[in-house]
Amino acid sequence: MLFRFALLALLAGPCLAQDTARKEITLDAKTLSRYVGTYRMASGANMFITLDNNQLLSKLGNQQAIPIFPESKTMFFPKVVNAELEFTKDDDQGRPTELILHQGGRDMPAKRLDDAEAKKVADAAAAFAKRFKDQTAAPGSEAALRKMVEDLAQGKPNYDMMSPGLAEATRNQLPQMQPMIAQLGALQSVTFKSVGPGGADVYSVKFEKGALEYRIWLSPDGKVDSANFHPE
Repeated sequence: MLFRFALLALLAGPCLAQDTARKEITLDAKTLSRYVGTYRMASGANMFITLDNNQLLSKLGNQQAIPIFPESKTMFFPKVVNAELEFTKDDDQGRPTELILHQGGRDMPAKRLDDAEAKKVADAAAAFAKRFKDQTAAPGSEAALRKMVEDLAQGKPNYDMMSPGLAEATRNQLPQMQPMIAQLGALQSVTFKSVGPGGADVYSVKFEKGALEYRIWLSPDGKVDSANFHPE
């Protein structure tokens, strides 16, 4: 059994080849710098647009940054996956206020964050990078996991401690998850294993009659943004 509010990934192999008909153009560094910023999608995922040595890069959440190339002054494309990034609605400084990810037949807008909010997001990303390097669990993730497991076993999840997407997924899958957790018996131990490259804290959760490997993602406000498990 697996449950997680999945975010559409720009980089998820195997990748589809980009449309060979697309023609890359050249834009100067001043123009490219207009697009630099942090954009938040409706799902809550952040798209980071950065500029490195005149090369624009996109990074979705904790995924690897990938180069994107201009085909016009508003439309860019990566070469490793079939998608497009469109920048729209310029502000009074000539900077786009919205990014639209076109992928898989879907159009997913992302609003540009203001400088103060973008700094908070950047600080959180830096904190994750350190936590991943040091392989230390996010503060509160073990307690949140224990509570989630105990609530699921009783069939009474606390939806207030979950992101909207995870709450919806849990409601839909509760009839399958609750008996699976309950039949494992009493919770015996929760042991931190690692921080995954996608940002999850990975735990070994042992019960009287079995064990699960759990992955849990916490949002900055302490809620469980996403989670999944499988037999260990």
